[in-house]
Amino acid sequence: MKVLMVTDGLWNGGLERQLTLLASSLPEPWLVSVLSMEDGPFRTALERSGVDLRLAPRHFRLDITAAVRMWRIASDIDPDIVHSWGWMSTLAMAPFCRAHNVPLLNGAARRGYLPPERALLERLGILLSNAVVANSQAGLEAYGAAKSGRGRVVYNGFDSARLERIDAAASDVPPHEGTVAIMAARMSKGKDWRLFFEAARVLAEDSAGWKFVAVGNGPRRDEIVAQAADLVEAGLVEFRQGGLEVLPLVEAADIGVLLSDPRAHSEGCSNSIMEYMACGLPVVCTDAGGNPELVESEVTGVLVPPGDLDQVVTALRMLCLESERAREMGRQGRLRLETDFTVASMVDGFLKAYKSILS
Repeated sequence: MKVLMVTDGLWNGGLERQLTLLASSLPEPWLVSVLSMEDGPFRTALERSGVDLRLAPRHFRLDITAAVRMWRIASDIDPDIVHSWGWMSTLAMAPFCRAHNVPLLNGAARRGYLPPERALLERLGILLSNAVVANSQAGLEAYGAAKSGRGRVVYNGFDSARLERIDAAASDVPPHEGTVAIMAARMSKGKDWRLFFEAARVLAEDSAGWKFVAVGNGPRRDEIVAQAADLVEAGLVEFRQGGLEVLPLVEAADIGVLLSDPRAHSEGCSNSIMEYMACGLPVVCTDAGGNPELVESEVTGVLVPPGDLDQVVTALRMLCLESERAREMGRQGRLRLETDFTVASMVDGFLKAYKSILS
């Protein structure tokens, strides 16, 4: 059975990591090809996994000739099912799937929030698809597929082999005597970096010896770095580039933080939170989107209301002062990840979706 996975790009993000993980983990007799509209860092990971990778690059953002090139490549592959991962690739492949009677599985619902500027295009993609898979119940509902009877949830999986490859020395993280809080996230509009830095300013008055590590890249990186210039100068905040593997930096921290602004973005099944849990960190995250599906409040971490500085500070301070409770939350988080968010469960979920749509 041939599965053609199509995606908007191979950038450094959670979607691309999950695509690569699934493409390299599907068992026989499933044969996987990946077709991307743009190159990126995860191309290397796919090629190392031996996955058949094709590119149909766009010359500009809405280059419709890329769709024609995708149809030609798809005709050569002759897939039994097309699994799309982005809204552009979904719309690009919908005409091919209709013309060749190939079922289209729409997997573009990767967040717990439907961007209003793309709402019409995203919903059009859902209408043109045979079925929809989201990585959170919040995403399935946000994209309007929860009540259609064509939607299902398949949570992300965490590749535990990544933990075996951690080289603490390679992380180049100097030891810190106090408490280290890390936020690994894209530096874009929807992530509430300002709230993270405001919490750092408040906690600077404590005697706990705090350090806040900001890891990520994105279109607003320069602006976000400027917001924290005084904190960097004071030695309270440190900016790091995580590259394709952020786990060494996460493992060196004590608390994992992920704050977002639901007006601009809500998480689906967050890869960053999964990485925190894998390294045994208690989590402080915004109570929105799919976060409550991943983080058990007061068991594996603390869910805080959007934009609530006092609650963020209270949660961080509690985890610093109550070290035994923090360690137990981290232990429970790792156990939950190993039980409910495995690669095997993710693969099984998608295989069921494939078999259902083919039948």
